Amino acid sequence: MLLKKQKAQKILNKAGITIDGSNDFDIQIHNEKLYERVFFGGSLALGEAYMDDWWDAEQLDGFFYKILSERLSEKFSLTW
Repeated sequence: MLLKKQKAQKILNKAGITIDGSNDFDIQIHNEKLYERVFFGGSLALGEAYMDDWWDAEQLDGFFYKILSERLSEKFSLTW
C-alpha cells in the first residue's frame, strides 16, 4: 500500500497537492484502500470513493481545478 501512496503523491506533486496536507485543496485520506481503488478504477473510482467518505478536501473545487489544469490524466496512466 505504501508504494501506491508514494506513487499517488508523486503524481499529485505535479499539481501542487499534498496527501493529508494543510492547504484547503489538499486531499485528506480516510481510507488507505483509496490508492488501489483509484489506480484500478480511475476518475469514476475517485468519485465513488468520495461518496463513500474515503477521502475529502476542504476546497473540492480547488482540488479538481489543480488536477484538471495540470492534465494529470494525460500525463500519467491514470484517469484522474
